[in-house]
Amino acid sequence: MNWIKTLALALVFIFGMGSNDFSIAQGTLEANQDEIELTRAIIKVQKKQLIAKNMNFTPSEKEKFWKLYREYQDQLDFINGRRVKLITDFADALKNKSLSDEKALKILNGSLHNKRLRLSTKQSFVDKFQEILPGKKVARFFQLENKLDAIINFELARQIPLVQ
Repeated sequence: MNWIKTLALALVFIFGMGSNDFSIAQGTLEANQDEIELTRAIIKVQKKQLIAKNMNFTPSEKEKFWKLYREYQDQLDFINGRRVKLITDFADALKNKSLSDEKALKILNGSLHNKRLRLSTKQSFVDKFQEILPGKKVARFFQLENKLDAIINFELARQIPLVQ
């Protein structure tokens, strides 16, 4: 699928060149809140465009889908905000050389909790999307979601250093 390559290249550009969420500089992770918010906004716009391009909605599906999608995205935004907070806490601890065992475990547990929240949110919205879309379109939408998540997770994993 060509759109995946396009998004991957866009994300590599965003994360890998100057306008990134997190850059490794001299062994530390630096986070700039303005860059984080800009990157999140760009990803949201690109994500919405890719979904629109690949879902082939009928006119009646389209209106219902985007209304429910906004609700879904609002919940993901909350979860993503928590994720950004965990990452920036980690970045600050690395920068200040204050990452204790306790803080590392708190960040780890927060990350795992966030993953459970994301999965639970997706599961609850599968049921909601099934009310307005045929099963194959629901499956396609969540395939797109999972592919986009994988690309973003790869880029974050590539940028965030291991705990020392």
